[in-house]
Amino acid sequence: MRYRTLGITIGWMSPTERPGQIKRGVTTELRRAGWLSAAALSTIALTVFGFALFADGSHPGAVWIATVAVCVEVVVALVATAWLSRQVVAQAGALETSVAEVEQARADADAEAKHKARLIALLDAALTGSPVGFAFFDRDLRFLRVNAALARVNGIAPEDHVGLSLRDIHPWLGRDIEPVLRQVLASKKPAVNLEFDGPAPSTRGQPRRWLMSCFPILVGNGELFGAGMAVSDVTEIKRLEEQFLQAQKMEAVGRLAGGVAHDFNNLLTVISSYAELIMFDPAMQKGRGEIEEIRGATARAAKLTRQLLAFSRRQALEPRIVNPNDVLRGVEALIRGLIIGEVEITTSLAPDTPLIRVDPGQLEQVVMNLAINGADAMPNGGRLEVTTRSFLLDEARADGVPELPFGPYAMIQVKDTGHGMSADTLAQIFEPFFTTKEPGRGTGLGLSTVFGIVKQSGGDISVHSELGAGSTFTVYFPAVDRSDS
Repeated sequence: MRYRTLGITIGWMSPTERPGQIKRGVTTELRRAGWLSAAALSTIALTVFGFALFADGSHPGAVWIATVAVCVEVVVALVATAWLSRQVVAQAGALETSVAEVEQARADADAEAKHKARLIALLDAALTGSPVGFAFFDRDLRFLRVNAALARVNGIAPEDHVGLSLRDIHPWLGRDIEPVLRQVLASKKPAVNLEFDGPAPSTRGQPRRWLMSCFPILVGNGELFGAGMAVSDVTEIKRLEEQFLQAQKMEAVGRLAGGVAHDFNNLLTVISSYAELIMFDPAMQKGRGEIEEIRGATARAAKLTRQLLAFSRRQALEPRIVNPNDVLRGVEALIRGLIIGEVEITTSLAPDTPLIRVDPGQLEQVVMNLAINGADAMPNGGRLEVTTRSFLLDEARADGVPELPFGPYAMIQVKDTGHGMSADTLAQIFEPFFTTKEPGRGTGLGLSTVFGIVKQSGGDISVHSELGAGSTFTVYFPAVDRSDS
């Protein structure tokens, strides 16, 4: 707003500048009024002096002239006083308005400052509570600030990061991350969704998978201030993706194996039937030994197809409610008879192990295959433990077990003290035809058959193994009761 008062123009200035301008205007006008009053009083004095000078009557019109002059000066003084009063009143109103504007401006500034403070507090709380790690660097790639999530990964307090470089935290960070940040600073363009493998600096343990995005920090007119980085640990996500891809591959292989096994089993039925007929032909008695070999080979091939069908979950099952302890007691003697060598076999069957719905014959095959697999891993002897117990799966115990619905389960565990398996072997053990045994000692269908039977029965299986520390296979079957039959 622009307006004129006291002979000066006040406008297009901030409210905080107006009181000073008005004060200067008041001083100027009072100075003018003082000079005007002094001039009026001087004129009156001269008039009175002239009146006194000609008071002897030598100039008849002098009295009249002096009287008129005095009246004029008095009128001028009154007009000047009235004009000054009007200016002072106007100035007082302008000053009051300006003070109100200043107070409003200060109130607006305080409100804006409080709003900015709330936003800063909100952003600070968001950074502190974020599960994603954030870091901010200057142009020399020295830490300016990190949030709590990244500080936990690095194992250093947030305030202790200030002034450090990535190389000061861990060598691999300087080797792999710094070049990306320098490229971001040079191009002023972000780099998003970059994956890296490296250990968490706080643990110095096994490499983990990290997802990182870097971005430039620009201020004002586009001036480069520094760079920022957001980091997430995606190791578990990648593990789940690999499991999903593995499950898809197993499903595809299972369908193929099931289809082939089904057709092959039909052909074996024909071969076996004709072999049986030939056995009763008197003219073929001389070739009876060869026919027996055909029948034996057919039986072994039929067993192989049953394993393929079990792996593909297309085998006909006859599930019923059983106590897993009863099934294991029945198969224990068979296991002891099959396993030779210096292998100590122990069983621990918990009385509270719940009932499960499963084909007893298939459960026997599961335990037999796991036991034989464990014994094969101990060529120089060792200990094989078969245990059962009740297991309640809930949120507190969800880590380290298969992704099953929460609830009660019967857990069957087969543990050996053999040579163990590497991570690469663990990733493939349930694949059909995969085996670490020398040629002629295995088909590679034992564990894949176990996997298929367990899955078809509504359960799941997990394995933990380390090189030189043995292996533990754990099978979970959903618990049932007699009323479910």
